[in-house]
Amino acid sequence: MTMYNLKLFPQHIPAHQIRNDTWHLGDVHGQYSYSNPHADLYQYLSQWSDMESYLNVGYSRPGQYHLHTSSHKRLINRLAHGLLDLHAQSVHAGDRHLLDVASGRGGAAVYARQRHGLTVTGVDITPYNAQRATHNAQQKQVWPQVRFNMGSADLLPFADNSFSLIWSIESPAHFPNKPAFLSEVSRVLKHGGCFTFADLLAVEKVVNASDENRQIYDRFIEMWDVPYLETVDSYRHILGETGLRLQRLEIVTEYNLDILNRDCGLFLWLSKSKWLYNQYKKFLKQRTGANLDNVYEHVLASYNALNIGMIDYGLFWLTRE
Repeated sequence: MTMYNLKLFPQHIPAHQIRNDTWHLGDVHGQYSYSNPHADLYQYLSQWSDMESYLNVGYSRPGQYHLHTSSHKRLINRLAHGLLDLHAQSVHAGDRHLLDVASGRGGAAVYARQRHGLTVTGVDITPYNAQRATHNAQQKQVWPQVRFNMGSADLLPFADNSFSLIWSIESPAHFPNKPAFLSEVSRVLKHGGCFTFADLLAVEKVVNASDENRQIYDRFIEMWDVPYLETVDSYRHILGETGLRLQRLEIVTEYNLDILNRDCGLFLWLSKSKWLYNQYKKFLKQRTGANLDNVYEHVLASYNALNIGMIDYGLFWLTRE
């Protein structure tokens, strides 16, 4: 593990109150518009998966190949099946209109139309994402049943009680005010409506186990351009104040982040060969435009955090009272 010049931290700050002091909205735009060094990770991953459509880390059971578009779709399906099972029992069961909050490049929304027959309205704060998502919907011939708007998750551009179905897939980590996001979801979700989201979660006891762990955590949220992460307990507290009732929660770390950690470890092991690293660096630049040095820093920060169980991955299904 990398050695750090440790700075002293307060003995214990709740993990969800630890902030990335360098974060600003431009980091999110930069990461998803290829103008931020952290975006090189997506260019690197584009060798195996469709990163111009899908940005989630995916979901794979033992024996299933993970570095592939199918893993992204498996995660979407897992969320969709739980959401639609709840929806089938609601008073809005005949309504098939879904709001996709922070819809990214539109892959999930397009797939929701193709696989589940939903009409989808997506909203995203990054212009590149909204434009790319519209292009994808048109290319897949699902527009205008799937369409995208610009907008912020903590100030959704929709009237109260507008949707009976809402999801947000792995985007909340990037929101600077997650309680405001959940309040907005509650506002635009119809009474009896259903909502699901996936998010990265800080593991309280690991984050605060030592000063070194705090250093590793700070580096992780800096490299992923997130302002902060919630924990399971902090999310439960927020949800109790929003009118959203938690119906089901799954921690699925073993099916995505643990796999990512294994791949990060392999990447770092192969990188020990300077000759191999430099040869691949040239190849990667020519093939994808990515700088392998930037990818290395991203992978190292991820491995250091994931390897000690500092980050979990949660799926939440909720209804509005």
